[in-house]
Parts: sequence; structure tokens; C-alpha cells
Amino acid sequence: MIFLTILLAQSFFGTLPIDGIRCDPTEGVVEHVHANLQLYDRGHAVQVPAQIGMPQTGQCLYWIHTHSADGFIHIESPVKRNFTLGEFFDIWGPELNWTRAATLAAPHGGRLSIWVNGTPWHGRDPRSIALRDHETIVIQNGPPLAKPTHPDWSKF
Repeated sequence: MIFLTILLAQSFFGTLPIDGIRCDPTEGVVEHVHANLQLYDRGHAVQVPAQIGMPQTGQCLYWIHTHSADGFIHIESPVKRNFTLGEFFDIWGPELNWTRAATLAAPHGGRLSIWVNGTPWHGRDPRSIALRDHETIVIQNGPPLAKPTHPDWSKF
């Protein structure tokens, strides 16, 4: 319990790296990627919050973060490497697996539905989904299933 409290506090205040991802005073310039995450619960959109990866102290931001509540994930890193959806969820805080994603929870014995760029994703672990530039990741609990929106990539 103490370990969990320390992890939550360090995530909230931004004092320690998470999954090797630091919280730096400025955005990195070596890697610059934007992905879009859309969550739906029984046909209704679930908001991905603004300022994930921007601790309350305002002194730093993690290499993976959000600015607004539009589902766009920003990767602005000082190193070139692969980043995953699992790392984003670790910075955010909620659980991610085949039965839970943030507030989404599959019915007992069921699984969430996941699409990457409109194609059903059937990998082993959703945490391993790579965050690539202009990639759309949709996670749904249903039925009913919603028709995902088309992200406006023109602002990136």
C-alpha cells in the first residue's frame, strides 16, 4: 500500500520517471509524434482528460502527454524510441488490459474491442500497442458500438 501511495504521489507531483519516461521542464525535440485515442462505453464517448502527463506542480511534463481533452496524445521526447499505449496509461494512472481501459469495463467473461487505424486489433496485450504518428486507437465496451470520429490531423 505504501508503494502504491508513493507511485501515485510521484505521478501527481512529477518527481520520478515512469517507465523510464522523465518529466522534463520543456518538451523534447528529437521525437515528435501525435496519436489519437478514442474510448467508448456502450456507444457513448468517454473523454480522455486534458493535461495527462502534466503534474499539478506545473514544473515539468512527461514525454507522453495530452494538452486538451480531445484524445490527442503528444509524444515530444528528447530521445528517439518506441512508445506504447501501456506507457501512456501508466503516466495517466488507470488500468489497461483486455477487460479494463480507464473507466471502461468489459462484462464478466468478455473483452473490450480494440481497433488501430480502423482494423481490429487482436494482439496479446493492449499495453503493447505502439503509439505511431497519426495513428488512431479506438477502445470500446459494447454493444452497442459507436462509430469512431475521424481525427483532424491538420492541426499537427
